[in-house]
Amino acid sequence: RSEKGENMLTFKVEQPGAVGVLSAEGELTIRHAGEMRTALLNSLESVGHVRLNFEKVTEVDLSCLQLLCSAYLTSRMAHKQLTLFVCSEPFKQAVRDAGYFYAKGCFPECEKTV
Repeated sequence: RSEKGENMLTFKVEQPGAVGVLSAEGELTIRHAGEMRTALLNSLESVGHVRLNFEKVTEVDLSCLQLLCSAYLTSRMAHKQLTLFVCSEPFKQAVRDAGYFYAKGCFPECEKTV
């Protein structure tokens, strides 16, 4: 369980070589950008489809949104999938505030919002 101000990123392979879930809890801010970058790259190297679960994300800043956009574009170039599976309202609000909500080709809509 994460304390306020801490971030936890976990990756779980659902179908070996095929599908994995990268879950984040807490803040996705510049303080955790290095950890997030590493987790995204390792996840994309492990499976063909990474599903992002941001159900328990409490805060997001522009640095992490830029990382997600870059990871999405990288996944497309590698013929892999990166999808937003579950998003918290703070995550969706950060996307809207940053203008990414209307950006085509940066990352997909969230499949489910909590």
